[in-house]
Amino acid sequence: MSRVFLSRHAGEPLKDYLAGLYTVEHIEDDPRYGSGVEAHADLRMCKMGAAGPVLFQAEPPRSPAYPDNAAMCALVLDGFLIHRLYVTAPSILQYCRRRGFREINVRQGYTRCSCLPVDDRSLITSDPGLYAALKGLPSLSVLKIREGGVLLPGFETGFLGGAAGRVGDTVIFNGDLSAHPDCAAIQAFIASRGLNVRYFPSFPLTDIGSVIEA
Repeated sequence: MSRVFLSRHAGEPLKDYLAGLYTVEHIEDDPRYGSGVEAHADLRMCKMGAAGPVLFQAEPPRSPAYPDNAAMCALVLDGFLIHRLYVTAPSILQYCRRRGFREINVRQGYTRCSCLPVDDRSLITSDPGLYAALKGLPSLSVLKIREGGVLLPGFETGFLGGAAGRVGDTVIFNGDLSAHPDCAAIQAFIASRGLNVRYFPSFPLTDIGSVIEA
């Protein structure tokens, strides 16, 4: 049975749904990762592509401030490492360089949180800088959505990638995707990749630092 990692602050309907299908491991608060993101899975670990392993951070960040706390928050696809590379954890760099992955340096340190990887060639983002850096790559398909529509307590807004994650053949959202202004486009993009969508209308779409399957 797969393991799924997510914040202890995830919505109860999401927790209950996952607990019925997978072994769920809740990320507990750790102030060394920063206020408001202290239980975010995508600051503790990084999945190496849709079918790759999960690498875990070997030690806490140098400080809880951004971008120090973003060393693990890279987006790794099959053949690509996308991140603010000067902060990327050595374990991620080593894994990708041994395999000859193409490195794409971007300004956004919270890259994984800012992007929702649908598969190893498709992703969704509201970040204009990430979209500009990736849209011209012929081997990637990028859906640009509007900013906003995602809560993150203590911050002006959260990110769609941080409110979701692919588990098996389903992209699962922490909250009510139907309230997002680009819901229809998001659902159509995911369905075009042969994947299902699951969300929970009983609570707002909220950034919890991604849902990560190992």
